[in-house]
Amino acid sequence: MNLDVLTPSLLIASLAESTPPPRMPALERLLARANRQDDMVRAGSSWLFERWGVAAPYPFAPVLAEYDGLDVSSEGWMFAEPVHLMANRDRLTMFSSSFLEISAAETDDLISTLNSHFSDRHLQFFAPTSLADSSTSRRWYVRCSASEIPDTTPPNAARSGSLVDFQPVSPGAMNWRSLQNEAQMLFFNHPVNEVRELAGKLAISGVWFWGGGVMPKLIRPAYDRIVTSSALAIQLANKSDLDVQPLVWNSIQSAQGNILAVLESPSEFAGNAFFPPEEIVLRQWDLDWFSPISQALTGGDIQHLNIVMHGHDTTQSFQTTRLCQLLRFWRAAKPLVSYA
Repeated sequence: MNLDVLTPSLLIASLAESTPPPRMPALERLLARANRQDDMVRAGSSWLFERWGVAAPYPFAPVLAEYDGLDVSSEGWMFAEPVHLMANRDRLTMFSSSFLEISAAETDDLISTLNSHFSDRHLQFFAPTSLADSSTSRRWYVRCSASEIPDTTPPNAARSGSLVDFQPVSPGAMNWRSLQNEAQMLFFNHPVNEVRELAGKLAISGVWFWGGGVMPKLIRPAYDRIVTSSALAIQLANKSDLDVQPLVWNSIQSAQGNILAVLESPSEFAGNAFFPPEEIVLRQWDLDWFSPISQALTGGDIQHLNIVMHGHDTTQSFQTTRLCQLLRFWRAAKPLVSYA
């Protein structure tokens, strides 16, 4: 088989504070003996979209809204992600939804508040329970005119600098920056937040608009099977009638043809390492995935391996074969953090 492995949050996870830094011996050995190529794709899920023939700006929201059971055949869609804003000495810091532990009742109350307030702007907010996976945390969406979808920045990218520099840029009559400010004022003294603060939880300060677009036209990528727990990858594969299997090595260990494995936490929004995996998760990935991949490669079951990893600014592709792994035994393995 030929195997592509996409790990959208792996490099960012390796930067999490840890002493010593997390080590992944099997993966580190594979990377050291591979041919490395860098490019400027900024998010792991952007690489996914490009495999399906979709160019930037990438329409994360409509694809996942359809996965979650919404009818996206008309209008435009964006994430209206609930966030917590914390004022530091010189700037605001944003914490995204993965940090907030929002209950179903809280979600329903806040979505109702948003719909009531913004109805005169012809905006409608949704937080569906995924039809494909009822255990998935609920994503928040807003439906609007396709012509009004702004240029936006994903929350993980916006957190790296001043939020003032990453506000949505409106293409039409609707001022999305002003709408975000209105949502903050709506939530400031909301009963949901009063209860949360009494319970010692982070307040839900407002929403962050991002990932907008309309449902794209897709091409069928050159894969015979996809193994993943990523909602985005599953939905793209389903739209292309590709075989989708659970994210376990047994799903592909005897497979033939071209295979894509997407190693991404199912609780994350597409393309965003909101809550990076901790050291124990990285070690488990090394044991469950990269160790058997290494054995299959040196044993000849994998003819070509391409590992795609993403940092904050670049995509790194590591391509290798059985011959590369055998002849480059002298290359020393480096900690994963050295690639970040």
